[in-house]
Amino acid sequence: MMLTKQIDQTYRGWRPSPGRWLVAATLVLLLASAMRLIALQTVPPGLAQDEVLDADIAQFIRGGEHALFFSHGYGHEPLYHYLAAPFAPLLGDNLLAMRLPSVYLGLALVALTMRWARRDFGATAALVAGLGLAAGWWPVIFSRIGIRPILEPVLLVLAMWHWPLRATRITRRGMGSAALAGLWLGLSIYAYTAARVVLLIPLLLLIIFAMQALWLRRGDRQSEQQAARVRIAYAAIVLSVGIFVALPLFFTLRANPDLQQRLEQLEGPLTALQAGDAGPVLRMTAATLGVFSFTGDPRWTYGLPNRPLFDPLTALLFYGGLLVALWRWRQPHYLLLPIWLAVALLPSALSPDAPSTVRLIGALPVVYLLPGIAVQAVAGRLEKRTEKKSARSLPGALAALILLPALLTAYRTVQNGFSHWPADLETRTRYQSVLLDMGRHWLAAGDARPPVVADVFFEPIDAAGLRRSLGVDPVARWVQSGAGVAGAVVWPRGEPSALYVPEFAPLDAGLMTLAGADPTLLYRSDGSPSFAVYQITPPLLGGINDGLAFASTGCSPSLAYYGVTELLIGEENMEFATWWRAVDWLPDDLAVFVHLLDATGKIVAQHDGLDAAATTLQMGDVILQRHVLPLPATLLPGNYTLQVGMYRRTDGLRLALPDGRDVLTLAHCEVGPIGSAALGCRLTDR
Repeated sequence: MMLTKQIDQTYRGWRPSPGRWLVAATLVLLLASAMRLIALQTVPPGLAQDEVLDADIAQFIRGGEHALFFSHGYGHEPLYHYLAAPFAPLLGDNLLAMRLPSVYLGLALVALTMRWARRDFGATAALVAGLGLAAGWWPVIFSRIGIRPILEPVLLVLAMWHWPLRATRITRRGMGSAALAGLWLGLSIYAYTAARVVLLIPLLLLIIFAMQALWLRRGDRQSEQQAARVRIAYAAIVLSVGIFVALPLFFTLRANPDLQQRLEQLEGPLTALQAGDAGPVLRMTAATLGVFSFTGDPRWTYGLPNRPLFDPLTALLFYGGLLVALWRWRQPHYLLLPIWLAVALLPSALSPDAPSTVRLIGALPVVYLLPGIAVQAVAGRLEKRTEKKSARSLPGALAALILLPALLTAYRTVQNGFSHWPADLETRTRYQSVLLDMGRHWLAAGDARPPVVADVFFEPIDAAGLRRSLGVDPVARWVQSGAGVAGAVVWPRGEPSALYVPEFAPLDAGLMTLAGADPTLLYRSDGSPSFAVYQITPPLLGGINDGLAFASTGCSPSLAYYGVTELLIGEENMEFATWWRAVDWLPDDLAVFVHLLDATGKIVAQHDGLDAAATTLQMGDVILQRHVLPLPATLLPGNYTLQVGMYRRTDGLRLALPDGRDVLTLAHCEVGPIGSAALGCRLTDR
């Protein structure tokens, strides 16, 4: 009897002493910390644009911009950004400050899930859930990227912790706890777009509890009827408070529907369903349901594509835990699990490109708890079937059940997440790893001069990403190059500089020819994508000619025109470049236009663009802008004029010279009679 009693106390629910549980939980959190902090600056292998955008929103908050929903980046819920706002002032505006908020939230998710799971489902289930959340790649990667989704599951666990699902009578304390659950549930909607479905959890439970109460009225089971009424009351409080908390956001979005552009991009399957085509929704639902063992997220953004979340053993435990929860559905804390899971799957099942691990983020706690439910059920079954003489084998069996899935999970995370994924070219391209590589080379070279960085398409967010990756501002100038781009070169302050060119944005040989420059290769990296560093020397330019400086109305001059290179005229194109020097502040939407006009003033060929990023240029910078004008198949005989000017893209307004003109004539051209030379030009200014 003593042995049987000892077995019951040791294995049925595994009730460790507070000291032992503290040791176990601490070890799990240490594992979680290692998985989230080791190589934080290199995995992911660069900054995603979403990370930079989220850091920008936190910066806007520090600057005084406040909102219930930010319009930046196709629309962002605000709560994560307010939590992240203090990190940059404390740590500097760098990569560490960007990613640490997610790290801390990821650790909080592990700790809170273990605490909630231990109370409601036992220490074994809590330990398995904690190990899975600590080592699984899905929770790990969203704890290593400085974006907002990881906040949603943290708030959901807080809601479930405070929800008195197992209460048998209504008390003031219970009502307060239910109100707190509703508060956390409502706040989760301010964390991430996918959380807008979470109010379905208390709604569905309320409906089920009401149906149970109606069923119980048919029998004489007073205690069960009382418990059902208590559950209904608490679920109603959770739902009501959650709706009340979420209403300001819903009213804001209803009044300003243009704020949430991203939601419109994800409505494809629902739009098809409204039109009577259920095919897209069914396909996305099937893909989402298979994410645990058969399918995987097709994108490279958060891991190797098309990989299921679980290895076969852990997937088997997941399905087993789900069956146990369904079998015990009459117990409200078990009923919660499949309801929570089903609701959290909806954002992925109803949107394109399923399964989407980022839209499934709200399911994280329950997904990693279900294998623990299965392990605890198996341990209980083994205990019942174990004879007294083999009782000593139970600790080993239980340890194997707990540790084997954790070891498999950790192995997959290290192999796929920390080794293969960040080294793949697709991942490095998505995270703009080459920008980080170029910045580190510039730092290691100790070059005090501002670098010039080439890119296929410049956005201000790229410059912000480079600055935050390095932790210092290189004050880089940016130019666009590569296929389909005319191209430009910048010499900061008109001095020799280092030009960093990634392999996917090569310099056009014609641009260097027009510049009369012979760039010297200083370095070529071995990485992928690789980059090259060139030393470029500017031509000698005289002092600024104020008479040729363009300016917006009422503003200081922006760019001073210096001259034009030789015109290269072919059968299909006219190619040349213009020289400029930055005089003062430049509008960020500035563009240079070149028009070839016939005798009547009609445009017959043109090129628009400024491939030097205006927002990065500073006073004294010298710019060479290449122009390629596609010529018509047939040019009629007559006189033509080649003109250059500047305008702002947002309103189309041209910049003007001090004498009021808005164009400069570069050349007079002529097409002779039919049968003679096609087009000849004479420069008017060099």
